[in-house]
Amino acid sequence: MSWTASIPTTATTDTEPSVVLSFENPSAKYIFNVAENSNRAFTQKKAHRRKTRAFFLTQVAAERAGGLSGMLMSSADQGLSNVDIVGPPGILHEVASMRFYIYRNSMHVDVKETSLSPDLSADPPTTYQDKNISVYSFPVFHSSHQVSEAMPLEQAVREQITESGATKRKREDDSLSQLEELMEEETFIPSKLSGELAQEWRRKMVKTMFPASAVAPPSPKKTKEIHSRKRRRVSKDAKPVEIVVDVDESKPLPAFELTWSVHAPPTMAYVVVGPVVRGKFDVEKSLALGVPVNRRSWLTDGKSIVVKVKEGDEVVERVVKPEDCIGPSEPPAVAIILDVPSPEYIPSLVSSFQTSPFYAKFHSSIPEDMAKYAVRPVFHLCGAGVLEDPRYVEFMNGFPATTQHIISSREYGRDTITFTTASFNQLRLHQLDAQMFPIPHFSLKPLRSLSTVHDLPAKSYLMEPSLHMNVRPAGEPDYGRLPAERKDHFHPAATNPTAELLMLSPTVLGKFAEVKAKVAEMQLVPPTTPTPGANVAVIPLGTASAVPTSSRNVSATLIRIPNRGSILLDAGEGTFGQLARHFGPEIDDILRDLRCIFVSHIHGDHHMGVAKILLKRRQLNPQPMNPLYLVSVHKLHLYLRELSQIEDLGVTDPGPNGVITVISDALHYKKSGEYVSHGMWAIEGAEPWTDYERSTAAGMRLCVALGLHSFTTIDVFHQVKCYGVCMKSQDGWSIVFSGDTLPTSSLIRGGRGATLLIHEATMGDGEEEMAQCKAHTTVGQAIDIGRKMGAENILLTHFSARYPRLPPKPASPKEQDPNAIEVDPENINGWPGKPPRREPVVGLAFDHLSLTLGTMGRLGMYLPAIQQAFADTAAEDEEADEEEARAARAIDGLHHHH
Repeated sequence: MSWTASIPTTATTDTEPSVVLSFENPSAKYIFNVAENSNRAFTQKKAHRRKTRAFFLTQVAAERAGGLSGMLMSSADQGLSNVDIVGPPGILHEVASMRFYIYRNSMHVDVKETSLSPDLSADPPTTYQDKNISVYSFPVFHSSHQVSEAMPLEQAVREQITESGATKRKREDDSLSQLEELMEEETFIPSKLSGELAQEWRRKMVKTMFPASAVAPPSPKKTKEIHSRKRRRVSKDAKPVEIVVDVDESKPLPAFELTWSVHAPPTMAYVVVGPVVRGKFDVEKSLALGVPVNRRSWLTDGKSIVVKVKEGDEVVERVVKPEDCIGPSEPPAVAIILDVPSPEYIPSLVSSFQTSPFYAKFHSSIPEDMAKYAVRPVFHLCGAGVLEDPRYVEFMNGFPATTQHIISSREYGRDTITFTTASFNQLRLHQLDAQMFPIPHFSLKPLRSLSTVHDLPAKSYLMEPSLHMNVRPAGEPDYGRLPAERKDHFHPAATNPTAELLMLSPTVLGKFAEVKAKVAEMQLVPPTTPTPGANVAVIPLGTASAVPTSSRNVSATLIRIPNRGSILLDAGEGTFGQLARHFGPEIDDILRDLRCIFVSHIHGDHHMGVAKILLKRRQLNPQPMNPLYLVSVHKLHLYLRELSQIEDLGVTDPGPNGVITVISDALHYKKSGEYVSHGMWAIEGAEPWTDYERSTAAGMRLCVALGLHSFTTIDVFHQVKCYGVCMKSQDGWSIVFSGDTLPTSSLIRGGRGATLLIHEATMGDGEEEMAQCKAHTTVGQAIDIGRKMGAENILLTHFSARYPRLPPKPASPKEQDPNAIEVDPENINGWPGKPPRREPVVGLAFDHLSLTLGTMGRLGMYLPAIQQAFADTAAEDEEADEEEARAARAIDGLHHHH
């Protein structure tokens, strides 16, 4: 049976290391770690997700699991119907916390928590097993770890791992029955549950997110079917288990109590053992021994047979054993994944391999051990200081000499561009305007060379995204591009930016020169009056809707106010990576400068990157001097608070630089003085941090910090509660952000006379019906809103993946939607003495675009040249672009990506 290992991502500025083990027949994938941008990396590499059987996580942390939610949604949308999630205690809590923004009714999800009590016996139980692999796991602790005497949750997890299937089912049934009795009581409060009842509630939440998980598993008689090609697929005739899914998901989860230091979490080591490969059947030997053809299968099944053969004149019976005709079995191939964040984890790791008679067999060059297991790749996820530690080098050399060591390390690996399609587009536009289209930061030279680490095993290799290797039959790592992978145009052109490598035709170069001349001519004429806020920076970091594409990440826009601070408008998955690529070594200062994150609504493509940003901000040294105001809806705050029980995000820190909770509803532009009490706009919870006056007071402090006259939210029209925002500066400029919405007059009323309107334009003109169905806006409708608002500039963003590269062209004024929204024209510009502007400047947003309020006009002038540049490369990746567009249409046919 053939299987391979490949590397979709490694340790770079915007990705973390992950490993994919793939089997050919039957086709199956096992993915180890899914950090942020894993989903987009799969799209970049044109890798399908629907054959995934399990996700394994070495930590319950953003750096290892931050991309799990996005990967689950995209996998379901590609047709994946069954998947297991395996990880340390806390992973069930993390998945349950996603209940506000994930719902996939076609998917069965089974969350399995590993044990933090290592079984170092000679015969430990498997953590996961199917026809292809048997996975064993053990925890690796920081040297400061103290084993707690009272670990009720861990005790439950340990019992869950070691007890028999029948005992486990009975215990879970008892807990479920007890939980449902409690749920019938009027005073039932989920957050007060503990132990196994709390775990059962979390499992119940997972079942509401993935209703197919409520389908009864096969009976014991059908266990063979589990290992068939349709493993665990839900039968059409399967009867659902009677469970209660009509639960109030808005109630907080039971608190997850850590049994380890939040600053030194344990990691899980995984030992993946492949199948034993039977020796080859020797036909000639079997004929010589007189084995009938119809009895060969007995031998291949491991059974001895009796045959009658003629010896001289007599017929005698002879026993033929399997080994008489079958060559020796090939020992199973083994892959090992080790996550070692710092040198303090080395003693625990080494100890487990030394003290366990089972794990010692893998870390051995003794012939008897090597005959039992063929340890092929060992993947080392090394934190700072680990690889150069002599103890770790000695540990690596304890494996057989034939073992291949694949090393991920930020110190020794190259910081190559992950999303080369998007960066190549940017590199080409950089030739048009280097300031407006900056090249993302990258480096082809590692900080340190692997050759400087003394005594590494001979077979040591750097983990790079192009790495692919055969595990069985054994093969050496290959750094060549996979056949389906997109061609990397970026790195060759970035190191040698010739017109040929940049794929800039004479036509495009001519357009560039023509537009540059016009811009230069315009800049010779100084403005008659200074533009308020001319130096306020507007940096789109993600401009795609619903799902990331090879050319665009999901929603995020950074506003930088000179000498005041920054505001982040939405933060989809991968936003931190986009910030880090954009600002390079300045990223820490950018995080310190961040004063506000505004998240419009709970859909995942708008907020799944917030946690990583909060985590990175929390890890700054020195810490920020000021607080961060997080403005969003109740569900987003609750989600982050539940997540912070696993990882310190600073959301409950009362200190001077913590995260301040601000409920969007309290900053509504109509200033009603209280929350709406009923309907869709009612506040969902009554926790102390939802207090109305508390949020309004925080909003006032935010305005003072940023030099704003006001920071108000605007109710817009989407599938869920969603707010736009209007920020007005004391210096006379204003920016309005729409969030996700149908065309709505409330945005016009709440943001009149904006200097800049940033508006979603998910669909192209002519797709009004689909936009209406999905509660989004077309390009023409967005421009019409801006015109009615009296906006001076409009920046369109949030484009559907139906338009993989260049968004739909804005219609000319004559082509605009004639169905104007009627508004009171009185004081439409919102600011006294501001002359009316007849037609706004319209620009299209691109990831990593670097604008200011004063340079919007240039962007509008560049549009013809940009369109020509994209048209020239359309044929190069036409097939890949069409594949993304098809996927987008499929998602449109299902539901919004939430």
